[in-house]
Amino acid sequence: MASDALVFLSDAHFGSHSGESARRRSFIRFLASLHGTARVFVVGDLFQFWFDLGSTMPKGYFDILEALHRLCESGTRVDYLAGNHDYWRSDFFQRELGISTHVGPLDLDVQGRRIRIQHGDGAGPGDRGYKILKRLLRSRAVVGAARLTHPDLLMALARWMGDRSRAHTDARPPALARLDAAAAEAFAAGRDALVMGHVHTQVHRRLPGGELIVIGDWLDLRSYVRLVNGEFSPGRWEVTA
Repeated sequence: MASDALVFLSDAHFGSHSGESARRRSFIRFLASLHGTARVFVVGDLFQFWFDLGSTMPKGYFDILEALHRLCESGTRVDYLAGNHDYWRSDFFQRELGISTHVGPLDLDVQGRRIRIQHGDGAGPGDRGYKILKRLLRSRAVVGAARLTHPDLLMALARWMGDRSRAHTDARPPALARLDAAAAEAFAAGRDALVMGHVHTQVHRRLPGGELIVIGDWLDLRSYVRLVNGEFSPGRWEVTA
């Protein structure tokens, strides 16, 4: 890919046990193909669950972490936005891997574009129940209780909840009206594009005021988006093995 490109990817959900070995191999090869690219954005839910707010961190992801580290060492800047499955991160990614982490939307002015990047869970109007749950799960009280829970139990609970959530959301088509409303909010804030993850479908819509780009996922689609010379190009990685 062009060295001045920006690349966006999201929703790999590693640790979900859904064709994990093949998905890891393709993801690692994809990252290797990006060495020297200007900037790569991981737009949330890289893992099915991640929690390292203490002295422990999940095991079993060395290959993914090494691939990200090698990407950084190639000269590529890597930004990692929190998703609804991997919000609970400390400074591990920045300190150990050189990856910049963000807990909320990221506004970026580049290549003549004014872009807002966000994971997208709870974006747009409605879904009040989820928004309340999201606030609760990120509260100090719940995080404090999670610190006191054995990591194996915490991981098992998170995977169970994640599987139930995916079974519920995968059965529904993308709510385009809600996505368009989220994009309109970004345009009203002076942005001319909204790039988001969370919705496991690729979407590229030209709307009054700008563009809406939904990346897709690395669970089924092996999808990504790149930006070159101000133009967004959704793509899919060809699986060779």
